[in-house]
Amino acid sequence: MQRKVNAEDLELGMYVARLDRSWTDSPFLFQGFVISSAEELAKLQELCKFVFVDEDKSEYEDRTLRRSIEVRPSASVRVTRSEWHKLSADEQKLSFEKEITRAAETRTRTRSYINKLFEEIRLGFSVDTDTAKAVVHELVETIAEDADTALWLTNLKNVHEYTAQHCVNVSVLSIVFGKHLGFTKDQLKLIGLGALLHDVGKMQTPPEILNKPGKLTTEEFEIIKKHPVDGYQMMKETNSIPEQALQIIRYHHERVSGRGYPDGLKGDQVSTAVLMVAIADVYDAITSDRVYHAGLPAHEALKALYQIAPGEFGKKLMEEFIRCIGIYPIGSVVELSTGDIGVVMSTDPNNKLRPLVMLAAARRS
Repeated sequence: MQRKVNAEDLELGMYVARLDRSWTDSPFLFQGFVISSAEELAKLQELCKFVFVDEDKSEYEDRTLRRSIEVRPSASVRVTRSEWHKLSADEQKLSFEKEITRAAETRTRTRSYINKLFEEIRLGFSVDTDTAKAVVHELVETIAEDADTALWLTNLKNVHEYTAQHCVNVSVLSIVFGKHLGFTKDQLKLIGLGALLHDVGKMQTPPEILNKPGKLTTEEFEIIKKHPVDGYQMMKETNSIPEQALQIIRYHHERVSGRGYPDGLKGDQVSTAVLMVAIADVYDAITSDRVYHAGLPAHEALKALYQIAPGEFGKKLMEEFIRCIGIYPIGSVVELSTGDIGVVMSTDPNNKLRPLVMLAAARRS
């Protein structure tokens, strides 16, 4: 049931079904959405005199889109590296919190869609691929504006929602990597879409195998290996996912050595876009805590990937990924030469060994 609500009476959790104007005259990506942040609420109140709210789709109780963070208004202007050093400690902390909030809001919206998508697949419903494209469009625009902030998304992990969050992380990492390599926005959208949907086939994998804490048997691993083709077939049947994205879904476990699956492609048969997503996939997987292993620190993960790169992804492409992410990836906890503990805030493309670090804990005297 829809009801007319004056803009000043809108609240977080309300589902906006219609505006008092055309959606094309608004900055909102989705034609119908839950108000999930103070920023969205402010934009609606600035733009509209009234909207139509769908009570059945509103989320007043569990606030699904907001449950992982306390949402605060986002910063309208980002602090640059040179400006950061001029801020006081309290101002640096406030700027850091605003950056995290921006990242968390984007992450939460994207993860919410992936959770909904996976549930629809489990229940046998048709897939809303238009929303998937809109989600990726938002990610591309965010990363085009500020790749450093976007990389914070990949450090906000929840082991209990691994598959959904992993898909978001891989999409973000792939888009950031593509931006680093000079791909166009249209190309980034295709890569990001394939990365976001790369593991949808796992919805047909029995959870007891997917989350098994011990080593998989040969038979269980064969079942796991079906997920790229399962996902490819599901998305192909929608008739709305571009072929380039479908190729990423099907081939993200192929390797240049020919030892990958499902088709054992080799060398140039595996496209650069597929290998980019494959690198992001493995990097996020081995830096994440799972029921069967603790995640590696970022620098150890990059070292491990570099060692296997010649037979897996190609040495040159792996070197570019390391240049993109940085020797000290954003979000890494590092020990300074003074003995203090810091968190890497951003990297300098011209000097990867000197990232921007925020002091997190002083050395005990």
